[in-house]
Amino acid sequence: FFPTRVFADENLWGYVYGTDTLPAGAKEIYLWTTSRNQKGKGNYRAWDTQLEFEHGFTDRFQTSLYLKGRSQQISGGALAEDPERKLHRGLEFNGVNLEFKYNVLSVYKDLLGLSLYIEPEYSRIDRVSGERMNGFGLESKLILQKNFFDDQFALAYNFSVEPEWNKFKASGEREKELEIEHTIGISYRFLPRWFAGVEGRYASEYPEFKNREGYAFFFGPNIHYAAERWWFTFTFLPQISGSPRIAGRSSNGLNLGEYERYEYRFKIGFDF
Repeated sequence: FFPTRVFADENLWGYVYGTDTLPAGAKEIYLWTTSRNQKGKGNYRAWDTQLEFEHGFTDRFQTSLYLKGRSQQISGGALAEDPERKLHRGLEFNGVNLEFKYNVLSVYKDLLGLSLYIEPEYSRIDRVSGERMNGFGLESKLILQKNFFDDQFALAYNFSVEPEWNKFKASGEREKELEIEHTIGISYRFLPRWFAGVEGRYASEYPEFKNREGYAFFFGPNIHYAAERWWFTFTFLPQISGSPRIAGRSSNGLNLGEYERYEYRFKIGFDF
């Protein structure tokens, strides 16, 4: 009924990755911005920006280079662990990531799409506090996707594991942490070039690579549009449940220490 097919490596979701890779020789550039807001007290706003360059080396293997930026506003006791912290920082360079993605099974030709993904990364600014640091991580993903009804309906699941090692410049303190995520996305083409769907995300952290300290569930809608040479995706992902909860704050059963109440993500990509 709607014959338009999903383009190679088109991002149907804001947080969930699909199994597609760029064709051999193809290139893409895209910009994405994530807004993270509210800690249950005071003022907390953070913006994470990434400029990504992708290149398809073969029809199954692609690499990417990310240039990252971060800005934050913190005041009014927003951080439970450091209530006196105040920070008003504009957009600053936050490091680089490399991405390697290999498509094992095609979502169009095989029973199920399967891709493997690994991403070494370097960061200069802490995600929550905004402190200066040297941080290194290695994110690995297992990506599954299944399309139905001539690609009109898509379902994807990601399992992610990321160990991190950080050293804070002011205190010299070192920390290491393991982050595990499960994400799932559904997307439906309701008009030619237009998709709507929902995304769910479960994130958890394991300090010192030991017992789980906290977790959070996120769930929300998205919208996606694809023109001939460009596309955009917007996702609203509020936190709906989490632990541990911070006493004396209007957390409403949320983990507002490590995560935020609301997240918004916008992506726009251009093929060339």
